[in-house]
Amino acid sequence: MKQEKLEEKVAELFHRQDFEIEKQGNKLIAEKDDQELVLKAFSSDKYSEEEVRESAEEDEKVFVDEGLEELEGKLDADVSVIREQEDEAEYNLPSYELIGEIAVINELTVDEEDAVEGILEHHPSVKTILVKQEPLQGEFRVGEYRELYGEETETIHKEHGCRFKVDPTKVYYSERFSTERKRVVDQIEDGEKVLVMFSGVGPFAIMAAKLANPEKVVAVEKNPVAADYLKENIELNDVGDVVEGHEGDVQDIVPDLDEEFDRVIMPLPEKADNYLGSTKSILHRGSTVHLYTFRLGIEESEYAEFETDKIEKCGEKNPKVSRVCLDLVFKP
Repeated sequence: MKQEKLEEKVAELFHRQDFEIEKQGNKLIAEKDDQELVLKAFSSDKYSEEEVRESAEEDEKVFVDEGLEELEGKLDADVSVIREQEDEAEYNLPSYELIGEIAVINELTVDEEDAVEGILEHHPSVKTILVKQEPLQGEFRVGEYRELYGEETETIHKEHGCRFKVDPTKVYYSERFSTERKRVVDQIEDGEKVLVMFSGVGPFAIMAAKLANPEKVVAVEKNPVAADYLKENIELNDVGDVVEGHEGDVQDIVPDLDEEFDRVIMPLPEKADNYLGSTKSILHRGSTVHLYTFRLGIEESEYAEFETDKIEKCGEKNPKVSRVCLDLVFKP
């Protein structure tokens, strides 16, 4: 397949998922709802297997044609094969996200059979397709899903060179938060002590250890299933010398840490602001807190010792309510 045609097919695939596509050199940048993905296309008409191996990076989504399909599953990057067919079927696909080998449809707006066939056409490596039946709910923010295709719901998701074992039917995880996680991790300075509250399966904590150079990262998660995945993922990414995982409520664990942190990450927009006051005992002047919320600012007198350094929009709860991250500086 010609390189130009392969790039067109990749761009069309993401256009169908409501992404805006911009070509930057040999890359395609796909953007939607504050999510940014780096895409690369390699045609066997232009590239050899060795050239693809040298060019494909871990945090990219790589697309090849049938002439390079032997690379699927053999690179650290996420590789998908785009096939050229004489009478290629057209599918009206719903919006979905890929978590490892699992496709998650938030709202089924098309025929079920078309959705399954279309997703598998573009992502043959997908093992299971889920459709969300109920929104995130309960103490641990887990959705209710129905299986449209396949049965296996545990997978390994790759993100920015890290690997996360996860089951989206049992714990909260979203690929669409990837860009925001990277934004925060990029701010971590050498030698920092970082605390991640409500850490889930560990994406913030493990990315911090892998992509930055902190002295220590402490991750706290209350959901027992997510806490087990957190500990597995620490081992999977070989960051046990930096990341320390705790299972339990932050209200019980944080006061007993008995140390100060340079940075605290609080990715629980529904409730995180209720816990901001309790962080004061483990902060020093100048510590940064990344507080996720559905509000645009903090006004309560309890938070008077925090200054808002930046407000970053990072997605939506619904069309009328935005999720934001308040980058706060502690100045007692």
